[in-house]
Amino acid sequence: MSWEVRHEGSPHATTGLTAHQVVDGLHEGVWEPTDEVRGPGDIKWVAMEEHPVFEEAVAAYEAPKRTHHDDSHLDMNPLIDVALVLLIFFILTTSYDALVKVLDMPGLTKKGNTIRELAPNDLNDMVKVKAYMEGNEAVIEIDGEKVTLAQLKTAVSRAASQNKSKMVMDIKDVNWDTVLQIVDAARANGMKIMMRVTKE
Repeated sequence: MSWEVRHEGSPHATTGLTAHQVVDGLHEGVWEPTDEVRGPGDIKWVAMEEHPVFEEAVAAYEAPKRTHHDDSHLDMNPLIDVALVLLIFFILTTSYDALVKVLDMPGLTKKGNTIRELAPNDLNDMVKVKAYMEGNEAVIEIDGEKVTLAQLKTAVSRAASQNKSKMVMDIKDVNWDTVLQIVDAARANGMKIMMRVTKE
């Protein structure tokens, strides 16, 4: 039995097909359900979806999915990576700037340099604080007297009660947590702070 298939309204037709070949062509996307068929004994062309021989095959037919490639699509992953790197950089920079403002630091000085020369009269109203490392322990000296972190606030308050309104700090290889505790103790007593920082 020979079947003919043509696109709807087309003057050209594919002939010499079996019904099985027509169904295979439908499933492979060669034909559409609206394409017309004419079989042995058929006088008129009939849409495949309306022909009694192919009604069941058309009902089970699922059009093949067509992939659509959008050339205008922008891959956002590299952009997100760059944005995150910049965000981390800005956070770290801002944190450092905020720390410098809190400490009122003029900046790190080279080893052995002082912030400025102090006149002898300047020492009268200054608390001299040294902080350095001995092994793994931070050592704090206030006017030559060693104190622990627990004794720090009391020692600074005692110095402030002697009309000392400024603190000069000599910091060497001490972590910033210790430095901040000294600064907090000084500010709690209304002292102005000058600092020298050295690194080995």
